Amino acid sequence: MAAPGTSLSDCSCKEPVDCKDEDLPPLLLNNLPAELLIYISDFIDAKTIIKCLMNVCQEFYDLFSCDSYWKQRISKRWPQKYPAVHVDDFDWKEGCIVREETHRKWSNPDDHLDYFTYNEGLFAAVDTVHLMKNGSILAAGSRDRYLTILDLDKYDKHRPESKKEMTVYSDCKVHKGWIWSLASVDSTLATGSWDTFIRLWNIEAGCQPITEFKCKSAILSIHMEPGLIVAGGYDKKLYFIDPREGKKSFKRFHRQPVLCVAADDNYIITGSEDKTISIYDRRTSSVYKTVKLENCYALDLSYGDNQLWFGDKEGQLHLMDATYGNFTTVAKYDVGHKDKLTGVKHTRGAVFTSSSDFHVNVLEPNLNPSPITTLKKHNGDVTGISYLNGILATSSCDISIGIWRPKSY
Repeated sequence: MAAPGTSLSDCSCKEPVDCKDEDLPPLLLNNLPAELLIYISDFIDAKTIIKCLMNVCQEFYDLFSCDSYWKQRISKRWPQKYPAVHVDDFDWKEGCIVREETHRKWSNPDDHLDYFTYNEGLFAAVDTVHLMKNGSILAAGSRDRYLTILDLDKYDKHRPESKKEMTVYSDCKVHKGWIWSLASVDSTLATGSWDTFIRLWNIEAGCQPITEFKCKSAILSIHMEPGLIVAGGYDKKLYFIDPREGKKSFKRFHRQPVLCVAADDNYIITGSEDKTISIYDRRTSSVYKTVKLENCYALDLSYGDNQLWFGDKEGQLHLMDATYGNFTTVAKYDVGHKDKLTGVKHTRGAVFTSSSDFHVNVLEPNLNPSPITTLKKHNGDVTGISYLNGILATSSCDISIGIWRPKSY
C-alpha cells in the first residue's frame, strides 16, 4: 500500500475504463468527487477504512482522518446522541469501529458468537463472575463456597470433554462464606466473602494465596487497581487497603450496606441500600457529593467516559452525567427488565444489563439505549455479568455460568 502523501493520480488503478464515447474523460479515482467516495465508503466497515483505505494515498487519508466524517457516519446509522454525554477528546474512529463491530455481532449473535454454559463441579447458585487476562481467564464465586478458575482458551466446541479441561482451579476452602465479589489487576485476583475476608491470589502460580485482610463484616463489592483495593462492607463501611504495605483503613459515607463501588483517578463512587450514591474525591480525601435517589438504590455501577450507569431493584437503568464532576441525573430508562437489575457494564459499543428476570439485555450505548438484542439462556436469576475483549460472562442461580465469545476464537 502507498503511504500517506501519495496522490490518487499515482495509484496503480489509473487505467481508464473502456468507453465508447471518446469524448468522455477516463474514469479515474482522482476524478471522483469526495461526495461519491464518501457514499461508497459507507458500504465498507469502519475498521477497513481506518486500517487500510486511509493508507492508500494522501487524498484518502485527508478525507477520512477528520472527526466530522465519523460523527456523521455514526449519526446516520444511529441518530440518538452518542456518546450519551459529552466526552472530551473522544476518539471517533475507535468509537465507530467498536459500535459497528458490537452491533454487527450482537444484532445476530447466533451467526457471530459461540455460546456455551459451564456447570462442572458447581452445586449452588453462582453469585459473581469476573473476566481477566484479556478475557482468557474467568473467575467465579458460588454459594457452595467454591472459587472456580476457568481457562476459556481451552474450550473447544467440537470436543465436549474440553469443558472439564477448562477448570484450572476449583476449591471450596478458600473462604468460609459465600464469595460475593471479585476484582483483579494483571494476574492478581481479589475475592471478597461473607466470612469478612478479602483474599488475594496469584492466578499464574496456580491460584496460590498471596495475602489476606480481615474486615468487620461481609464484603459486598470490590474495586481493585495497582496499589489499592476499595471494598464495600455490609457494616456500611468503605475499606481502603494497600496490598503492598498491608495497610487497611475505612471510611463511612452511608447509613446502610455498601452494595457497589466504582472508581477512576479522581473519584470513588459507592451505592448503598440507604438510597444514596456517594462521590468521594480522591484529590481532597473527602466526600465531594452525595446524590439522593428516589425510592430506589443502586445494585451495580458502571463508570467511565463521564458516564455513570447503574441499575436498581425495580429493574430500571439510570444514567448520570459526570462531566466536570457534576454527577447530574440524565434519565431513568425502562429497558424491559421485570425484576432487579443485578448487573451493568457499559462500553463504547453497548450497555449490557442483567436481571433477576432471567434475561440479559444488550443495549445501544446512546442517550436512548434501545435494545440490540435480549438473551434468555438461564433458567434462574442472572446474578451478575462481566464483559472484556468482546467476551460476555454471566452468573446465575440456575447453578451455571454462561459464556458468549466471538466465533473467531
